Amino acid sequence: MKRIFTIITTFAVATSLSARNGNAPSVTPHQNHTPVSKLAPDEYMANTMIFNMLPEFRSVCSNEHINIPELNDFFTMIGAVQVKKIYPNEKQPETKFNKYGQKMVDITLIYQVTFTSALDLDKAIGKMFNLGYCEYVEPHYIPKCTLVPNDPQATQAQSYYLYTVHAAGSTQSGWDISTGSTSVIIGIVDTGTELTHSDLVNQFAHNAADPVNGVDDDLDGYVDNYTGWDVALNDNDATWQGNAHGVAVCGDADAQVNNNNKVAGPGFNCKIMPVKIADATGALTAGYEGITYAADHGCGVINCSWGGTGGGSYGQSIITYATVNKDALVVCAAGNDGLDEAFYPAAYDYVLSVAATQNGDSRASFSNWNYTVDVDAPGVNILSTWTSNSTVANSGTSMASPITSGCAAIVRSFYPGYNAMQTGERLKQTADNIYSVAGNTGPTYADKLGTGRINLYRALTDPTTTPSVIYSNINFDDHNDEAFVANDTVRITGLFTNYLATTTNLVATLSVVTGGTYVSVLDGSTTVGALATMGTATHVPDPFQVKILPTAPINQQIDFKLTMTDGSYSANQYFSLIVNVDYINITVNDVWTTNTSKGLIGYNGPNQVQGLGFDYHSIPTGTLMYESSFMVGKSSSAVDDMVRGATPGQTDADFSSTSNVRLVAVPVSDFDTDGKFSDAVSPAPLPCTVHHTTYAWGTFPHQKYVIFQYIVKNTGATSMSGVYVGVFSDWDIDASTYALDKINEDLALRMGYAYCTNPGGYYCGIKLLTTSAPFVHYGIDNVTGGGGGVNIYDGYSTAEKYTTLSTGRATAGGAGTGNDVCDVVSAGPYTIAAGDSVKVAFALIVGDNLADLQSGAVDAQTMYDGIPLSSVEVDQTGSSLLNLFPNPTSGQTEIHYSVATAGSTELRLMDASGRLVREIASGTKQPGEYIERFDAASLTDGIYFIQFISDGNVSTRKVVIAH
Repeated sequence: MKRIFTIITTFAVATSLSARNGNAPSVTPHQNHTPVSKLAPDEYMANTMIFNMLPEFRSVCSNEHINIPELNDFFTMIGAVQVKKIYPNEKQPETKFNKYGQKMVDITLIYQVTFTSALDLDKAIGKMFNLGYCEYVEPHYIPKCTLVPNDPQATQAQSYYLYTVHAAGSTQSGWDISTGSTSVIIGIVDTGTELTHSDLVNQFAHNAADPVNGVDDDLDGYVDNYTGWDVALNDNDATWQGNAHGVAVCGDADAQVNNNNKVAGPGFNCKIMPVKIADATGALTAGYEGITYAADHGCGVINCSWGGTGGGSYGQSIITYATVNKDALVVCAAGNDGLDEAFYPAAYDYVLSVAATQNGDSRASFSNWNYTVDVDAPGVNILSTWTSNSTVANSGTSMASPITSGCAAIVRSFYPGYNAMQTGERLKQTADNIYSVAGNTGPTYADKLGTGRINLYRALTDPTTTPSVIYSNINFDDHNDEAFVANDTVRITGLFTNYLATTTNLVATLSVVTGGTYVSVLDGSTTVGALATMGTATHVPDPFQVKILPTAPINQQIDFKLTMTDGSYSANQYFSLIVNVDYINITVNDVWTTNTSKGLIGYNGPNQVQGLGFDYHSIPTGTLMYESSFMVGKSSSAVDDMVRGATPGQTDADFSSTSNVRLVAVPVSDFDTDGKFSDAVSPAPLPCTVHHTTYAWGTFPHQKYVIFQYIVKNTGATSMSGVYVGVFSDWDIDASTYALDKINEDLALRMGYAYCTNPGGYYCGIKLLTTSAPFVHYGIDNVTGGGGGVNIYDGYSTAEKYTTLSTGRATAGGAGTGNDVCDVVSAGPYTIAAGDSVKVAFALIVGDNLADLQSGAVDAQTMYDGIPLSSVEVDQTGSSLLNLFPNPTSGQTEIHYSVATAGSTELRLMDASGRLVREIASGTKQPGEYIERFDAASLTDGIYFIQFISDGNVSTRKVVIAH
């Protein structure tokens, strides 16, 4: 039903793929969920993770076991007490797309694991994801209930909402047109209900194929699910426990009409299926499982009057499953925080999100508003069913949502040919505009209350001549590194889908809502033309084009508005893009890692939210690194870094970018990055600025390391002494058994290294490349008490950081098979005069064994020693190899490149050993952007490199050929 795209659960009464799969872009989200560090303890289940296995491991996945040794070692390490499929009875979709061409979702590989160890949940999630077997790993979010009943003596006058939405009334009554069908079922996914309530008892849908007799007669895996199901406690009693919220919601949607008793709901003849998602205390422990149950058991409309600000991939998968796979319209409350915010599941795609109004159509003071809202409905003083066969008035978007669900059920009854999305779009297109009502006017609420307050009469009687177009599958491409930085031109394409009446000449126009001073729209219009009902169209030949201006701040969100018009039809949709991002993925050789703009290495923040870690492509278990950062300090009270702080769960953030990391157009290596940051944001700055550069090569024998160089400048007025410059890394050589790691050092090579004691375990090292100060190495036991060294298990204080920077500890990992370890390699002490600087460089290296690691260290030193001094400041304006598409490839492949100065150019295809395989193109080119093509059909599978030579400058990109 959406609308706005940006990658980020309370009752609503008064809430990426592994980098190993193909060629990683220069910027990619690593995980896509809200970390528990940003939530209250009661907003998630402790010691519980939800994860989705990658489909290539299906053959080793059973209901309660996954036959992958590394994963099972991890489960043992965290003390897993239960690993189980959440949906063991589901079947894998037989087709990839539904009949409308929408991609279906597979939920058969979603698991939940509970564990007993004291490992921080965010860290456990990061470590499990880093194994490389899961599409996502997330917390199990717990939505909240905030219902507070109003006056229990509410009068019948409070049924105003039935007249406001034009269900009842002397004129323009939707019920005069249709009272719905008993074949349309509204799934009330909530805390349960009162099965004997006189205004509900005749409204429940019953499963005649499974009467209450102790037998699973219909063989659906649920015994006696005659009247709904308790998903949380896995029994057939959907009676409420702990919180009666669901009793009210059932009546809001479909309390019995014309029975001369109590209240009425808009759903009239439509039926209710109660699906209880709360445990005995009333906590919502099974919200998304409830949606799945309702979708699987024939509900045409599913109501969710709950949610929160925590959202992730799991929730979106379940919404997609219900809508696309099962053709159920999911209606959700937009939230009661009184804020402009996204609230989940309401903010997911394919949801009809409902905000609340009061009598008179002004926004209810408690209701959220946002670009993700689709429609509004009354939500203040709504008289409905309550416990002990009573009635009570409640307020909240929890009430607005089921009122909308009841109306949606009538629409599905009246238009039996409509699918779920068409039903929701019909309600959107026939809603009454309320933006002129006092309280809804002005820019604060513009387009953030959806299309208006629902009108059941119009939904049933308006001529079906209005289109309803949604723009989805949005893709951003800069024909370069996908980093979207200053001066890049971003090309935006997507899919237009028309759900209702045919368009004649649909035109889409792009504009900027926020951040307009930081981008320039070069081409903001495309003509789609005629689109039939359920027709689709792309505009790849005519993309929107937006240029990012040099003034764009770091990680600036640009909010776009897409206006689609066709005659009198006009609809707005919103989506966002983060520009001038402050990290770049380095994927030119066998080590995939990330350089950031603020001193972090591997990831752009805590909880592995962006970046590739330190990923070695010869092994199947994902990244070898949990956390890493540049460090600089001059005393036990003055150390700057970006790693864990003195308090557990705290992260120090002492650096900020002054020049975002960027690709170097004329590189020294095959892939250079360059940027600057300072410690001005530190609570106790040294002070300093740091100019950082990385170098990586893709040819043998240099594929197993990346060089990080730092030039530290004293920006203070006095000289600094006792300065140490280093790199901290929390190594998890095998994330499934990181408690089997050890630390050692090689003094001759000036290298500290970590290794896994498992047979065939891998090695990772940090080697000091510069010789301007002595080599210092400190191995850390990341265990309770510190194992004889500094104890960072209870926090990593400034004094402890300076100790690890300035003193030596050769080994860590204990006397046995090892434990969790970290490592610090540094150089010092330096004395840096005011305005002066020092240059320190490190190689981060991986090896199949110790000899291989040592060989890589020697190679890294050789290459670093050959880097010219003039490469410290690099011109960014030369010719460059921009992009390869597709990559990986098995056939025709496009090579995009730019020429800065007229002259001879040459494109070559090289194999992994540096041997010339094919001359692709050569000749004289004028300045501009070009595309060449080559056919990989006849080449053997493996890693190759495209080499581009222009005016003596050489740039290289890796291409993977896989048939």
